[in-house]
Amino acid sequence: MKIPAAVTILLLLSGCAHWFGPAHGTFTAVGITPNDESCKLSVAPVCYTSSAREWIVSGSFRQSVLINPAPNGHRMALICDDRLAAERTFKYGRDVGIGGELAVNGSAP
Repeated sequence: MKIPAAVTILLLLSGCAHWFGPAHGTFTAVGITPNDESCKLSVAPVCYTSSAREWIVSGSFRQSVLINPAPNGHRMALICDDRLAAERTFKYGRDVGIGGELAVNGSAP
């Protein structure tokens, strides 16, 4: 009885871990703000009450982003003059690779 339990635990901790996606990681958000003005880049999990992480960006930007796992994915938005300039949803590990780049505009497939 101990061997099947040990095998199950080993599978869950190693071989099956890819089913759950990466635990956390970084990617680079890329984009261009309208008229090179300063805007707020916001990244937050979808369907969570946690606050969004925010950065001030301007012109052509590349912002490194660290995120935690979220089963429903994340929402990234570019807000300029209190108006939504661009927005997309994505899943880390599927729509953007670990350490990859993701454009602010567009949507998840």
